Amino acid sequence: MHARALLAAEPRRKISMTIYGYARVSTCGQELDLQLAQLRAEGCERVFCEKESGVKDQRRELKRMLRTLRPGDVVIVSALDRLTRGGPFKTLSILNDITTRGAAYKSLAEPWADTTHELGEVLAALVGYIARKTREDIIRRTTAGRERARANGVKFGRKPKLSVCEKQAARERLAGGESQRAVARSYHVSASTISRICNGHFKEKITTTPIFSR
Repeated sequence: MHARALLAAEPRRKISMTIYGYARVSTCGQELDLQLAQLRAEGCERVFCEKESGVKDQRRELKRMLRTLRPGDVVIVSALDRLTRGGPFKTLSILNDITTRGAAYKSLAEPWADTTHELGEVLAALVGYIARKTREDIIRRTTAGRERARANGVKFGRKPKLSVCEKQAARERLAGGESQRAVARSYHVSASTISRICNGHFKEKITTTPIFSR
């Protein structure tokens, strides 16, 4: 049964709706014909198509489709891996993104992934909960890993442009009257980098100077 017919049978969902399809192949050598035929047979009024890797997060047509969705709309795909090949978390995240916009989704290859029927709201809530919990677990593990690495002496962030010895030499040259621009050219860095080194050294001297009370 088409998604439109299923939704029309539910009195509480009497709102205007559009059935969208999303079709994707990974390379230009592959064709979208089969997916397009399946989606049109399901009554899709507009199909967003692209030839991009499913691992890639930034896909123009997928983002365009998600921005287009309004409450009551339906998104149909031939299979969930058309939405992403980034693993369960990314799949759940996209499905949750669809439902948070008030739309429903349906996968032709996975009967369970269908929020157009009477249990759709329960499934959408469950998917949203799993997506949030998975994201929280990933953040917690990442944070714990960073803390362990920091405790073991690992430093995060960009590698300094100048070593400690080079910074000290640059300060001495500046103290001797050489211009920041000349020092920067000799190290192949910008004058602002040399300026930050000087300012950082000045602040450090201020903060480390003991203050004695009377």
